[in-house]
Amino acid sequence: MLECGMTVDYGQLLLDSDMLQMVLFLLRGEEVNEETLDLEEIHKIGPHGNYMVAPLTRKYMKSQSRPKFFDRMNMEAWKKLGSPDAYQVALEKSKDVLANHKVEALPDSVTKDIRKFIEETEKEWGVPVKNPDFNPTQGFLIK
Repeated sequence: MLECGMTVDYGQLLLDSDMLQMVLFLLRGEEVNEETLDLEEIHKIGPHGNYMVAPLTRKYMKSQSRPKFFDRMNMEAWKKLGSPDAYQVALEKSKDVLANHKVEALPDSVTKDIRKFIEETEKEWGVPVKNPDFNPTQGFLIK
């Protein structure tokens, strides 16, 4: 941890998130039942057949984890794209998000509830109210 958590690498944050999503996917496990096993298809294709073209294989491949930055392309396709480094791709995505993401404003009722909570907490803790017009839903956006 750098500087007591006051420093963050946004590219690494996105990579970490990608890895965690893959781990969560693995922890879910695979459902094994008559449909997912499809023994009839296995017998039809045989031990040396191509299961990748089987309809059930294609169906369940779509349910696999889908990392955003750790791609699964083959070496030739990866080289054609310029051999993109996962960290660099994630870093560029983080820069794009920071520059272009627009946060939708919360409804006024939510803003009022948050403001009320802050005022009650300040009163309970004996903290003087310095900015009663501060909008808590607008004050933390990165510019």
